[in-house]
Amino acid sequence: IVLMNDTRECCFSKARLAEYLSKSTRWIDYQLTATRPIPSFKIGKSRLFKKSEVDRWLEQFRAGADLDRIVEGVRQ
Repeated sequence: IVLMNDTRECCFSKARLAEYLSKSTRWIDYQLTATRPIPSFKIGKSRLFKKSEVDRWLEQFRAGADLDRIVEGVRQ
């Protein structure tokens, strides 16, 4: 886990993200090439993943997440 000093936001390395998601690093590599890839950024040769962005990315795959967006759109 890497803490970014200016925002104090938690960032994961690929290995730590795999641990957080209970997946392999190969699965992470595969997801980076998917239609909706895991959000990440690079600093030099290191790829990092912000926890808040990963959590938002995961939310879109939650059962009913699309339905929630449709209902919210109807309410507005």
